[in-house]
Amino acid sequence: MAASSYDKLLALSKSISLMNSITHLLEWDQETYMPKDAIELRSQQIEIMASLLHKQRTGKGFAKALSALIDLKTGEVADSTLSLPQIAALREWRRDYLRAIKLPNSFVKQFAKTTSAATHVWQTAREHNDFKSFAPYLEKVVSLNRKKADILGFQEHPYDALLDLYEPEMKTSYLTPMFAKLKMSLTQLLKDISVKPVFPEDFLYRHCPRHKQLDFAHKILHKMGFHSSTSRLDTSSHPFCTELGPKDTRMTTKVHPENIMFNIGAVLHEGGHGLYNMNLPVEHFGSPLSEAVSLGIHESQSRWWETLIGQSHPFWQYFFPLLQEELPEQFGNVQLEDFYHAINIARPGFIRIEADEVSYNLHVIVRFEIEKGLIEGTLKVKEIPDAWNSKMREYLGISPEFDGQGCLQDIHWSLGFMGYFPTYTLGNLYSVQFFEAFEKAHPNWREHVAQGSLDFIRDWLKENIHKYGRQFTPGELCQRATGKPLSQEPYVEYLTKKYRKLYRL
Repeated sequence: MAASSYDKLLALSKSISLMNSITHLLEWDQETYMPKDAIELRSQQIEIMASLLHKQRTGKGFAKALSALIDLKTGEVADSTLSLPQIAALREWRRDYLRAIKLPNSFVKQFAKTTSAATHVWQTAREHNDFKSFAPYLEKVVSLNRKKADILGFQEHPYDALLDLYEPEMKTSYLTPMFAKLKMSLTQLLKDISVKPVFPEDFLYRHCPRHKQLDFAHKILHKMGFHSSTSRLDTSSHPFCTELGPKDTRMTTKVHPENIMFNIGAVLHEGGHGLYNMNLPVEHFGSPLSEAVSLGIHESQSRWWETLIGQSHPFWQYFFPLLQEELPEQFGNVQLEDFYHAINIARPGFIRIEADEVSYNLHVIVRFEIEKGLIEGTLKVKEIPDAWNSKMREYLGISPEFDGQGCLQDIHWSLGFMGYFPTYTLGNLYSVQFFEAFEKAHPNWREHVAQGSLDFIRDWLKENIHKYGRQFTPGELCQRATGKPLSQEPYVEYLTKKYRKLYRL
């Protein structure tokens, strides 16, 4: 009986997953190929899909199938013959259901419609550095997020309810002191670096044709394990990755003709996300066992490939000759050591997704502190530009000259993703702890990567992270893979060791 009951629940859940992939397809198209003036109809389409999905997730049919296997009030599993992964799936289905039924369908529709319109306005506002035109829409988004926090409920801080959507069980009270310690260490390291001579880097900003950049990007993705039969790479104003199914991964990048490393970094980053999506167990598609456990863990995979591998010396021992072959006029006379130093320059900048490893998390902390203020009501939307610029001066020693390089640079707030930004820093912290465990298993990884071998890295990640889906909580997965709880200390140690060597501190 248990097997048939579980299969019935899985079938319902798979139907919901398929509907969700339709929403993702609409969103992917909006950011890539949709004509600009189609936004009104697209907003209506997304609103309808959000409503249908919510009805499916909270409907009597799903509730009945779920409650046949697990007590919705207590969480007690009704049949002990189920496997441990199946029991974990039930735990996560119940968690999702209890959260979903708290949100009225009218609220879900309003949230989807508001954020779709806000995203469209944000794009224009960013182009014109016009925060005032975006502010009324952001006011609505913030108001809806505060309402969402109240609906979902929290014990300590309203921001916890939003954090939990992206990083299950994470608390503001846990992040605040950890981020404070991280901020102190990073600002000091930046100050130490700032007095050292600057590495030459002009060769990174030579004109590189768009088609050449995309050709090279595809070479990297192919080595990482991507194939055109199951994935594609397009361009968008903000690079992203979305999974439409086990064999349909969509990634985007943004090509700057005068800055090839932006594209390379974006492709490695989104490729890390893509591999996680691709390596989730296909046989469990439709269940939590084939879903990423959290955005922090997801981000650990993208930062792993973008920085720990993509900015390593061994990686470029293999790829730099290929880059020279692809773009001989731009890089033919550049030495590998000069290139390696240039791509690892630590210098404060305005744009988060262009930031170096040392300053990146300070960008995230700025956003975390602003979001926390907006949700708890200690900061108003109209005060964001001044608050942003003040924190940038304090933490990074620079102040944006216009909103496009300041508080309008990210798409996340327009999408309603408040509570999301901390997962970027959590991803960095997870990635280094995972990498420590990986190095113990593969102490000679540098030699293999220098020869162009990346398969063994992908295999380790699949075996230790990807294959579990949501079987374990983020904290449990971290403990299981690394033998210790999450901490900022390994990350600080990694950065300090790397950059003291680079800058001879």
